[in-house]
Amino acid sequence: MKDAQTLLKNVELFSHLTDEQISELANQSREVQFRKSAILMTEGDAGESMYVIASGLVKVFVSDDDGKELVLYEQGEGAVIGDIALLDDEPRSASVATLEKTTAVMISKSDFLPIMQSSPEMTLGIIRSLTQRLRHATEGNRSLALDNVYRRLADKLLELSEEAGDGVMQLTKKYSHQELGNMIGASREMVGKVMAELIKGEYVELRDGIVFILRKLPRHW
Repeated sequence: MKDAQTLLKNVELFSHLTDEQISELANQSREVQFRKSAILMTEGDAGESMYVIASGLVKVFVSDDDGKELVLYEQGEGAVIGDIALLDDEPRSASVATLEKTTAVMISKSDFLPIMQSSPEMTLGIIRSLTQRLRHATEGNRSLALDNVYRRLADKLLELSEEAGDGVMQLTKKYSHQELGNMIGASREMVGKVMAELIKGEYVELRDGIVFILRKLPRHW
């Protein structure tokens, strides 16, 4: 793992801090490790600490009373998790769980706030970060409200993919229909039906469980 000071220095949220402030924050932080499927924080709990992901992958999600999840997004190395609850003294707005073994740097509220208050630039950076998240959430809500399952799935497949060569895209890992459904607010069965149609139309194919996008997906199905 990167040492805490190097990790924090490369995080956009802390980019306006001086080396001295970064060093102080790093010295007050604590490295924590989580196994796969561990819960870092739970929606509704008080926010007393934030995390910077050093390695691994986490999902940020909300759930209803029946336990049905909607995955808002996934985050990896360099992501800042849980900072909002430190600023507004409100309960956590979402839950976070690991998708693989994860190492993080934990910073307590009592250590974070004095540093923020001493740096107007950092306060502005936090405002920008929150604004970007608001825009992302607005677009996500618009997608859920206006687009059909196919469009949401197609957008998610493209978001999760990377270049594989010769114009082909591939998802970065295996995703089950349930996992994809959780991300777009659709049932596993509906995702399965759409995927079957995409495979039949030779838009995508599966190779060892990995989805490959062979050509541009149609805007509407």
